[in-house]
Amino acid sequence: MVRSGCELLVQPLDIEAGRKALAAAKSRTMWQMLSDTARRYPDNLALVGGDDAGQISRITYAELVRRATGLSAGLARIGVRRGDRVVLWMTNSIEWAISAFAVMRLGAALVPVNTFLKPEEVKYFVTQSGARHLIMVDRFRKLDMPDILGQFCPSARTEQGPGFLADAAVPDLRNLVLFSRSGGKLACSYDFTALENTTSPEALALAERMERTVVPTDLAMIKYTSGSTAFPKGVMMEHGGIVANGALHSKRMTATDQDVYFSSMPFFHAGGSIYGMMSMFVNGGTLVFTEAFNADLAVDLMLSEKATFFVTLLGEEIVQAALRRGVTFPSVRVAGLQDDNFRKVMPNVTASFAAFGLTETYAPCALAGYKAGGNARSGLMLDGNEGRIVDPVTGREQPPGVPGELLVRGNIARGYWNKPDETAEAFDKDGWFRSEDLVSIDEEGFLTWHGRLKLMLKVGGENVSLEEVQRVVESHEGVLQCGAVGVRDARKAEAVAAYVVRAQGHDFTVEELRAWLDTRLARFKMPREIVFIDELPRLGNGKINRIELNQRAQAEFPL
Repeated sequence: MVRSGCELLVQPLDIEAGRKALAAAKSRTMWQMLSDTARRYPDNLALVGGDDAGQISRITYAELVRRATGLSAGLARIGVRRGDRVVLWMTNSIEWAISAFAVMRLGAALVPVNTFLKPEEVKYFVTQSGARHLIMVDRFRKLDMPDILGQFCPSARTEQGPGFLADAAVPDLRNLVLFSRSGGKLACSYDFTALENTTSPEALALAERMERTVVPTDLAMIKYTSGSTAFPKGVMMEHGGIVANGALHSKRMTATDQDVYFSSMPFFHAGGSIYGMMSMFVNGGTLVFTEAFNADLAVDLMLSEKATFFVTLLGEEIVQAALRRGVTFPSVRVAGLQDDNFRKVMPNVTASFAAFGLTETYAPCALAGYKAGGNARSGLMLDGNEGRIVDPVTGREQPPGVPGELLVRGNIARGYWNKPDETAEAFDKDGWFRSEDLVSIDEEGFLTWHGRLKLMLKVGGENVSLEEVQRVVESHEGVLQCGAVGVRDARKAEAVAAYVVRAQGHDFTVEELRAWLDTRLARFKMPREIVFIDELPRLGNGKINRIELNQRAQAEFPL
């Protein structure tokens, strides 16, 4: 098969061989995977993290296993059992990873929570998952987590002893574990450090017995899909599925035990804990991360740790920070290069990647690693995955190159936690998952992503993808970010409004941007309104807050 304009680093397997490779990769639990890596590379650094104050922490694979073993014994002692849901309410940290693997070692399901959520949103995660246990940090920036907890679980303010929490607002929750890094107190919680240092032979033996009962098809995580228009759905992710995705996608990216992967993506998101963490943990490499997005800290870490992979949200802001400081990252060999500025600060990149995925597909379901300078569109299906493109209205299969809804089969999630109707709608009896993404697949098998079906406008009868408009606007060298939304239009029913953040040092007018876009966007896709703003409103996971942006647009541009 000819790969025009793209020299792949790893050739994909045929369908049958791919299915066998997927089955083999799914044969381990998360704890078995981590233990295997620690035996092979005990002294390799697993994690290097920079917290919000700029303090750097490091942990080897051997130490990560040792500390997670201790915490798992402590959690078993206070009643965590196989099948329980355990909410993890922490920022990116080494303790996040220790907690996650301690929970999964026991066969309980981890429920990661965004630390920027409001009290009622956190309450939704806790109650909808039916969690019996919650592990939390005491503070982050101006956020007082015990105080936030008390707003949706009043008993947490009055209960004086750990293990006996009972509150009608969160009826399933019983145990709280507090990681007090800033001196925070919570009388009704167990102390994280004390549990981690559990030495009781009985507790250690109990955790080991529980570990032996866990199988690859057990739930490892319930990750809630982020959304700005509806309540999130808890995606049920199995141990074997997560391990397999890490093994197969990191192979495509040519990751090894010598690689250092930088990412500032949050661990509660698949981008942080699967794209990033699993890319390295299945191979023995090092994940370098920031507690929260901080462009200057990211630059410092990439320099000090000699990052070889650069994969993160808001990467353009890190590049801009490097340009301001006059530094480059000569150690980076793999990156998703986007423009000349990226190439200036990462001059030695020899390999790029293109990827597409969703939480329901364990992060990337399609990915291609290829030599820099090629064009892999949005990647090729990972080994063991199959893709179909269908008309979203009729369900008829589309020919090569024609956009439609992508259906994926292979390594996909089990469904949505406690939402049987939504599960039945998205996952059919033949194993196909409806992505609700507008995608085309060419004759060579490469995907091209065109946008979300949910983020489509009907402009004068023509379909317009808001994400496509955003991508074209952001390809202008002077545009840092763009958020596109729909507004009402008297003649065409709907029109596009684009909110644009200009890059530092660039000053151009709306008219100049329109003239530039005129040769790149069809007339019906052209924004009717263009507004320059200082920054886009964002959700806690870094995605655009479309509710807030839509509200602003409707107020500024009424019919």
